[in-house]
Amino acid sequence: MPVPPSDFDAERFAALWAGFDMGNASEAEAMNKGRALRRMVAASGLRIVDVMGRADVMQALDAQLQPVREESAELKAAFLEIAKLADLAKQREEMIDELRGELAEAIGSGGASAGQTGPLPPGVSDGGLVDGGLVAAVSIAAVALMIAAAFQAFQ
Repeated sequence: MPVPPSDFDAERFAALWAGFDMGNASEAEAMNKGRALRRMVAASGLRIVDVMGRADVMQALDAQLQPVREESAELKAAFLEIAKLADLAKQREEMIDELRGELAEAIGSGGASAGQTGPLPPGVSDGGLVDGGLVAAVSIAAVALMIAAAFQAFQ
């Protein structure tokens, strides 16, 4: 049974990982730390790969080992793309809020009956023939009239 995230000791995991790391000159000690690390994770019902991506473990590992991370050109390009997408998402949300406000204002002031044109709320028809129910009713009536005409022709 997996241990809830709050019960997993990220600092102990980071300390064991540091002892298992390549910086440890003692092969025997490093192997013992690796075994202890594996037992700790297995006792929690997790896998090492599962806990390596957790925020609390990454924070503890960063504090313990102070890793040097290489920033590649691909990583920088990805961060730039993320920043652009975040800006677009923010603009989209602002536009949605603005359009909702305009729609609420149009509905509140009477909409098309007050001479204003603009988007109508979902489910409201402008009276055109694009209403699905009206099209279905006209189609059914036309078929009924054709059937009646066919019966009239055979009599």
